[in-house]
Amino acid sequence: MLKKYFSAGLLLWIPLAVTLWVLETIIRWSDSFLALLPPPYHPDTILGVHIPGVGLVLAASIVLVTGILVANYFGQWVVRLWERFLERIPVVRPLYSGAKKIAATLLSDQTDSFKEVVLVEFPLPDRWTLAFIVSHPEGPATEPLGRDDLVTVYVPTAPNPTSGYVLMLPKSAIRRTNVSVDQAFKFHLSLGVMIPEPAPEQKAEAESTDKPAPLA
Repeated sequence: MLKKYFSAGLLLWIPLAVTLWVLETIIRWSDSFLALLPPPYHPDTILGVHIPGVGLVLAASIVLVTGILVANYFGQWVVRLWERFLERIPVVRPLYSGAKKIAATLLSDQTDSFKEVVLVEFPLPDRWTLAFIVSHPEGPATEPLGRDDLVTVYVPTAPNPTSGYVLMLPKSAIRRTNVSVDQAFKFHLSLGVMIPEPAPEQKAEAESTDKPAPLA
């Protein structure tokens, strides 16, 4: 009985502790950027008290204001000038252009990247894991193979899905699923403990088929 109560307590406190730890890490990381400000302009100096999370609010505000400014013609002109300057720096140019393409791909509503979850055999045959469709490669990357049926997928590592493996596989090597992106991320974050559940409409359909047919 004590083991049951102890397990129930852990089920309550472990998710809460992990959530608070992640939030505290994000807040502390964002507040560390405030050290770059001159002391007279530091929020702690202006407010007279240290408020955790000010750095996160300030960063979000800067991103929002920047987006508003670059949305007009003058702002876009300034951005083009800035990018031309960066393109003249040998080391910075590939880093900036690569980061810009990745950000544009992830934030665009018109891309299919990371919007579909599939099953792939990895790292060995008959060893399956959940992956994300990234793109459909073509050009120099696939010309030596002489095939046009390849799909680029991203296989995240667990429990850190921000690192992983990028694979180009034939379409016949992937299996489409009804798993959502959120469920797939939770699956990897939890080391496979949180198994993806069927969508509500699939549950309703399964329940309806499980019901016995009415008597004639």
